[in-house]
Amino acid sequence: MVYLYITIAIVILFFGYGAWTRKSLYKQVDQLEEWKLDILNRPITEEIAKVKGLTMSGETEQKFETWRKEWDGIVDVVLPDIEEDLFDVEELANKYRFNKAKQKNLLIEEKLKEVEDQLRAMLDDIDILVQSAEQNRTEIGDVKKLYQDLKKRFSSHRTSFGRAADLLEKRIEGIYEKFASFDEATKSGNYIQAREVLVIITDEITAEKLVMEAIPKFLVQLQTNIPGELKNLYFGMKDMEEAGFDLSHFNFEKDIQTIKEASEDLIVAVHSLELEGMDEKINEHIKKVDSIYDALEVEATSKQTVQAYLEQIAEKFIRTDEKIEDLNEDAKLVQQSYRVAEEQLKNHQKINKQLKELTTQLSVIEDAALKNTQSFTTLQAMVEIFNSEYEQLEEALEASRIALDTLRKDELKAKETLKELKFKLLEGKRMVQKSNIPGLPSYINSELEEGEEKLLAAIEKLQEIPLDLNGVIHIVEQAAIAVNNVYTLIEETVEKSKIAERLIQYGNRYRRKSEETNTQLSEAEMAFRSFYYDDAIELASTAIQKYEPNILEELSEKEKETVSV
Repeated sequence: MVYLYITIAIVILFFGYGAWTRKSLYKQVDQLEEWKLDILNRPITEEIAKVKGLTMSGETEQKFETWRKEWDGIVDVVLPDIEEDLFDVEELANKYRFNKAKQKNLLIEEKLKEVEDQLRAMLDDIDILVQSAEQNRTEIGDVKKLYQDLKKRFSSHRTSFGRAADLLEKRIEGIYEKFASFDEATKSGNYIQAREVLVIITDEITAEKLVMEAIPKFLVQLQTNIPGELKNLYFGMKDMEEAGFDLSHFNFEKDIQTIKEASEDLIVAVHSLELEGMDEKINEHIKKVDSIYDALEVEATSKQTVQAYLEQIAEKFIRTDEKIEDLNEDAKLVQQSYRVAEEQLKNHQKINKQLKELTTQLSVIEDAALKNTQSFTTLQAMVEIFNSEYEQLEEALEASRIALDTLRKDELKAKETLKELKFKLLEGKRMVQKSNIPGLPSYINSELEEGEEKLLAAIEKLQEIPLDLNGVIHIVEQAAIAVNNVYTLIEETVEKSKIAERLIQYGNRYRRKSEETNTQLSEAEMAFRSFYYDDAIELASTAIQKYEPNILEELSEKEKETVSV
C-alpha cells in the first residue's frame, strides 16, 4: 500500500513539473515571438529610403543596395526561420523534451541578438551617410568663405611674409584643389569621403591662418628686434671700454656673433615654413641677449662696488695694522710678567700671518683693478672673500686683546681675593678671642692651619715671575674654599659654645633636684671645658628638659637651628 502511495505521488509530481515547465517554455516562446514581431514591424524600409534623396551613385548606391538586401534577407529568410524554430519549441515541450526545447530557445535568442546587432550597424551607417551629406551641404559655404578670407588676408599681407610668401601661396592653392575633390566625391555619391575631404580643408585653413599670423611676428623678432638689441649691445660695450672697462674676459663679441648667425638660420627656417618650436628658439636667443645685458650691468655695478670698497678698506687696514702692532708690543710686555698659554701665543702668530696674507691679497685686488687684468665682476667676488677674511681677522684681534686685558684683570682680582681671605682668616681668629670660649676642637685647628698654608702658598704663587695666572687662579680658588670653610666652622663653634654655656648656667638651678641631674650637668660642664660643645649642649638640654620640656624653644631662632644640628 505504501509503495502505491509513493508511485502515485511520483506520478503527480512528474505531471506537475511537466505542466509547470511547459508553461514556462510557452511563456519564453511568446516573448521571443513578440521580439520577432517588433523587429518585423520596425520602419527599417523608411530609414533606408532616406538615402534615396541623395545622389544614387558610387558609395551611396552601393550602400543602399547592401542595406536593402540585408533587410530583405532578414524579413524573407531569418525571421521566417525563427518562426519555424518557435513552432519546434512548442512541439518539443508538448513531448516533454524540455532540455532540447530550452536549448532551441537559447539558439533563437542568439539569432535575434545577431539581427539586432546587424540592424543597429545598418542604422548607424545610414545616419552617418545622411548626416555627412547634410553637414557637407550646410558647411561647404562657410568653409569656402573661410578660404576666401584666408586668400584675401594672404594677398593684403603678402609683403610681411618675406620669402615664405611663395610657399604659402602654393599651399593655399593646394587647399583650393581639394574643393574639386570634395565636389567630385559629392557628385559621385561618396558623401563620407567628401566629408573627410571637407574636414581636411577646414583643418588646413585653420593651420595656414595660424602660420600667417606667426610669420610676421617671427620675422620682426629675427630681422628687427634681435639685430637691434645686438647693435645696442655692441655700442654699449664700446662705451664701457672707453670708460675704462676691460670686457675681453667675457667673450661677449663671440656670443653676439653666435646669436646673430643662429638668428639668420632661423630666418631661413621661417622662409621655409619650418616653424615647429620657433617660439622657444627665438625666446632662447632673447634670453641670451638679456643675459649679456645683465652681465654688463653687473660689471658696471661691480666696478662701483670695488672702487668704493678699496677706498674704505685702505684706511681701515691701516688702523688694523696699528692695532696688531700695539697687540704685539703688549704681548711682549705681558710675556715678561706672565706665563702666557701656548695656544694664545699661537693665536698671535696666526694673526700676524693673516695680516701678511691679507696685505698681499689686497695688493693683488688693487693691482688688478688698476690694470684691468680681471673683470670687476670677478674682483667683486675677490673683494667679498677678502672682506670675510678681514672680518675674521678683526674678530681674532679683538679676542686676543680681550685675552691680554683679562690676564691683568685676573691678576688684580686674585690679589684682591687673597687680601679678602687674609682679612677673613684674621677676623675668624679675633672672633675666637672675643668670645672667650675655652678653645677650639682639634679638627678646626687643623682646618685653620690648612687654610693659612694655602693662603700663604697662593701669596707666594702670585709673586712668581713670569706669572702662571692659570696656576694662580687655581690655588686662589683652593685657598678661598679652605678659608671660607674654616671661617664657617669657627662661627658655628662660637655659637654652639655660647648656647652650651647658657644651658649649663641655666641648669645649675636644678642640680639639687636629683643626683642624676647634677651628674649630667657636671658631665656637660666637663665636655664644655674639653671643647666638645655639641656633647655639652646635648647633656645639658637633656638634664633641663625633665623640668622644662620647652627650654630649647625659648632660645632664638638661630640658636634653635644650631642646636638641632
